[in-house]
Amino acid sequence: MEAGRLTLGDLVYGRERALFAAMVVIGLLVYGGLVMLALADASTASAIVFYGAILALAGFVTHAVALGRLLGSGVLVTERQFPLLHQMTAAHAQRLGLKYSPTVYVVESGGILNAFATRLLGRKFVIVNADILALAVRRSPAAVSFVVGHEIGHHWRGHLWWCLIGPARLVPYLGPAYSRACEYTCDRVGAYCAPDGAVDGLLVLAAGTWLHNHVDAQEFAKQAETDSGFWIRRAELVSSHPRIPKRVAALLALGVRSPVPDPLTAMESVG
Repeated sequence: MEAGRLTLGDLVYGRERALFAAMVVIGLLVYGGLVMLALADASTASAIVFYGAILALAGFVTHAVALGRLLGSGVLVTERQFPLLHQMTAAHAQRLGLKYSPTVYVVESGGILNAFATRLLGRKFVIVNADILALAVRRSPAAVSFVVGHEIGHHWRGHLWWCLIGPARLVPYLGPAYSRACEYTCDRVGAYCAPDGAVDGLLVLAAGTWLHNHVDAQEFAKQAETDSGFWIRRAELVSSHPRIPKRVAALLALGVRSPVPDPLTAMESVG
């Protein structure tokens, strides 16, 4: 099955649905338990709800202030400001059937290659670090298009709604497992939106904006099996993201085209 021929129904990673169902069940059990506790001991239940509300408010304020800091200093993407990025966002949102296009900001990140989706009081955002956009300007707009499609995928799937599954996020291993499944889904979404840049987009995260062109994707994907030591596996179990070789392998298994690496014809000696 080729990525360019995927339908919207093919994009959701299978384990995401199963893990989400488990998260919902746990969330309902927790909320149901609070109701039962309220019926049995109103004062204790009130105290739990009060402190829970305080923690939720503190989390909201922390998130809002951090996002406000980014938006206050970032560059708002519009038809006249970074129009290529604006066109990518609008095209991907339309292809995914969204009735809105997320608001996009470009922020300086000190060389960190990343982008992320977030929301605040109903507003949807995609934050793109400046070095990711610089990659599109220099030579690889398809890879950036994949990254943008991946982040819009989080909005498309509703991954940022935590109300019902919030309690399950705190369950060891389960919360990270669900998050990793969401990342696999959004990799598929990115490949659906920009199949020519899908593998490149992941290689950029692994090797940087220049060396990614020299990485053999097939060899890199093999590391998903060969690099499987105890601590590597333990680290992934508590991580919100799968290892990048596994993400590349998953896309290659879908039929996404692997870019041909550029040979390093010359290397200057160091020292």
